[in-house]
Amino acid sequence: MLFVNMHRRCSLQTRVVLVSAVLLLFPSLVLPATRSLIVQNEPHLQHARALVQKALKAGGVDVRFTDAPKGNERRNLYQISSGQVHIDLMPATPDRLALVQEGKLLMVPVPLDRGLLGFRINLLLEKHRNMLAHVKGAEDLKRFSMGQNVGWMDVAIYRAAGIPTKEVKAWANGEFARQMEAGLLDLFPLGLEETLTYFLPHFRNQYPQLTVDPHLIIRYPWYRFVWVAATPEGKELQTALEQGFDRIVANGDFLKLWNRYKEVPSREVLQGRRFIDIDNPFYSVALVPAKWRNLLITPD
Repeated sequence: MLFVNMHRRCSLQTRVVLVSAVLLLFPSLVLPATRSLIVQNEPHLQHARALVQKALKAGGVDVRFTDAPKGNERRNLYQISSGQVHIDLMPATPDRLALVQEGKLLMVPVPLDRGLLGFRINLLLEKHRNMLAHVKGAEDLKRFSMGQNVGWMDVAIYRAAGIPTKEVKAWANGEFARQMEAGLLDLFPLGLEETLTYFLPHFRNQYPQLTVDPHLIIRYPWYRFVWVAATPEGKELQTALEQGFDRIVANGDFLKLWNRYKEVPSREVLQGRRFIDIDNPFYSVALVPAKWRNLLITPD
């Protein structure tokens, strides 16, 4: 028994010496340590973070995420463009696209929300729930006034389509219902998914007179992408992400993972609702590369 134990110890020592010698001779064989990346994190971004992590792994980069400080778009843009944050997951905006053109920000234009961000449903007063019953196209929407939060890109999109749009400061708890009651607003469009799952029940806690329009879904190009700091490390991450997304899109892992967190609008939600398409004056669907355009949800 003593001989066996000594033999085992010698064998282990021999293996350790051999492995150490190999690593000294061939340092490139050393497995890279897990990288720690500062990444934007909010409850509605869980699917996006999971997809980014999957893509990085498929691109050969093993990562651990540290949460970035929370902030508004101005702060997020400063943090990512200055390199204080490695990756963030915001929609494409004119400011971001300008920084990409200037080489101050890197973009991986994979549609993390599959285009659902551009699906908008209108909140309105219950007594006016059939207000949009006869709307057939974008031209008809010019007869109604819309509300949006101050500074949202949607304001410029609706105004470019000729739809009267008012910026309101208080909206997060449904306060815009008061302006509707006063006749100052007709509609308050928000994202289809988050309105049905969160905003409508949340708003109705204080303003039970609010409901959703059963007739329309407004749609325009608006995409959540991956943004990477324009640093040497950021360029490496951009390459790994692009290669990784190519792989997980091709092998089906992108959609499998997306479906764990999100849902395509159900037949019940779409039934009876017409799509009204309006242009985004800042970009079109062409912003999404052709190789990833098949990810976009097109229920009609």
